[in-house]
Amino acid sequence: MKECLRKQISLWTASALLMGGLAACGGGGEGAPADSSGTPEGESEIKIGILIPGSPTDGGFSQQAAEAGSLLEEQFSCEVAVVEAATADAIKSEGESMAAEGYKIVFGHGGQCSTPLAEISKDYPDTRFVTTGGTEVRENQFPVSLCLEQSTYVAGVVAGMMTESNMLGCSVGGDYPAYTKTTNAFELGAKSVNPDVKILFNVLSSTDPTEGYEVTMNQIKMGADFIYSNSNEAQSGSIKAAAESEGVYAFGTLGDFIPQAPETVLANTMGDWSKAFINATEAILNDEVGEPEIMYLDMSNESVSFEWNEELKKEVPQEVLDKVDETIQAIADGTIHVPNEYELG
Repeated sequence: MKECLRKQISLWTASALLMGGLAACGGGGEGAPADSSGTPEGESEIKIGILIPGSPTDGGFSQQAAEAGSLLEEQFSCEVAVVEAATADAIKSEGESMAAEGYKIVFGHGGQCSTPLAEISKDYPDTRFVTTGGTEVRENQFPVSLCLEQSTYVAGVVAGMMTESNMLGCSVGGDYPAYTKTTNAFELGAKSVNPDVKILFNVLSSTDPTEGYEVTMNQIKMGADFIYSNSNEAQSGSIKAAAESEGVYAFGTLGDFIPQAPETVLANTMGDWSKAFINATEAILNDEVGEPEIMYLDMSNESVSFEWNEELKKEVPQEVLDKVDETIQAIADGTIHVPNEYELG
């Protein structure tokens, strides 16, 4: 595992992704000077691991987790290791290695981490396992749910009001509720203002940008004039397809994708994953977790937002802008409820 970590750190350094101290593998080199506690100078006794499903430079889901690692180091003076683990076997193996090495917290970024980590968490009672999504709750494991479906519902409202074809395209990087809750919300939002709208929906076989491009281009050829893709790296391919097609708009997901296609990306559906990592870490280190349960982050605590492309916003009809403001307020105060992954099963 340590070879993997060193390779990951090298990648971050080359891309200048993170500011300040980069996430590093715990356990310094031999001969490092030690303080009175026996811990090498410059190292923390607290080690935290973050498992991500894709590249730390994907511009979205995985990158947010990688960047959160640097924030954790700064705020809690801990050591953080971020490792790419895309399969169930890799998640289980890397998580187990971290726990065996004495990591205080192991984060699994994505609902796909829930079951693999539940298979090992009972064997490492001194480690807390936290998944961003997922359903497994154990004595030392719980999920954090970022309610991205709320901001995606707002995107659906925009698409439903502005579409000229009544055809919208959606794609996700996996067929499980943490993904499909967003496309479900997009459809609900669109149909709340336009019952005649139709949704073209695809589950990608991979998060490869080429597949994202091809699937989205096919949706556009079938008439879709608004595109929403929640598919990690494949999202960039979807946005590229939209940018190459006249009269088609797209929404960015979990990152600022406006610079990629400033005349195409109408808005970003944002969720602040750093709050998930910080809130969970703070609760664990302060022994405030108590009985493990799902931790929710949503519009009511400003963890989820809908962010316009300010240039394109100038072309949006006022009635749409007003409806967006009304919808955001209704979601935040609970007047509009958008189903989360647990309600979808």
